[in-house]
Amino acid sequence: MADADLTVEEARLKRMRRPDLVLPQGLAMLEKQRASLGNSQWEIREQVFMAALDLHKFEIARKQFELLEQRFPTSLRVRALEGMIFEAQAHHSGLTSEQSSKLAGRAMEIYTEIVLALCHELNVVCAYTSQSLMKILSTYSRGSGRQLNAYLEMYPTDAEAWKELADVYLEMQQLENARKALEEVLILAPMSYLSHLKLAEVLYTLEEHHLARSYYAQSLELKSSLSMDNSRAALGMILCTTVKLMEIARDHLVASYECCPGASKGPELRAVQAWLT
Repeated sequence: MADADLTVEEARLKRMRRPDLVLPQGLAMLEKQRASLGNSQWEIREQVFMAALDLHKFEIARKQFELLEQRFPTSLRVRALEGMIFEAQAHHSGLTSEQSSKLAGRAMEIYTEIVLALCHELNVVCAYTSQSLMKILSTYSRGSGRQLNAYLEMYPTDAEAWKELADVYLEMQQLENARKALEEVLILAPMSYLSHLKLAEVLYTLEEHHLARSYYAQSLELKSSLSMDNSRAALGMILCTTVKLMEIARDHLVASYECCPGASKGPELRAVQAWLT
């Protein structure tokens, strides 16, 4: 069958994404055959919605969403469609960074509401299993952090969510907050060598080398450096040890100059201290 002969129903059944065909055909059907379509019109409206988003026809998509929302006011599936509108608009060219961030944040709020509603209905601790849900704001981390914190207030034992929150804080360069999130991860998942490694790297960046070294060591204890998978922990141990050796060498060098005769002590000591700092 030629693509030109493809119908809206066939595209749906075959899960084919052909917005260039679905949009005009679907709109024509909804305009001319609505009375005879019965309940199938709602499936067609959702198809038209998706096709409109693909083609960046946001006004058409919004109209279809509003009609679906009127018909199914409590549907989480329909609620998700509004999030998709904001998400698609956020990635549309021609927007400023601030505009994109605002739209992406709104999408994230909607998606999070849906996940929390599903968790509440199922009465289970529900992790964010969809990576797209938690990574949608990879470049708009502030909104993502707010939503993850709201989720963790309800489900504080979700280690994966704490990991994601740590990544968000690292994106924002909020190292102290990332540290706290990773500490929560290790409370919940103490055998994760990668989490020990990540916390060690955060601590090293914060110049807490002694503490960083202990987490590097724990990571190596859990995953041997003989495996190339954990060579970063071995390198971290070397760096922390080097820093400690430099501190010892500096202290001894300064002490040796302090013992010099008084005539040369002042300028030489100041020169050494300036060079070492």
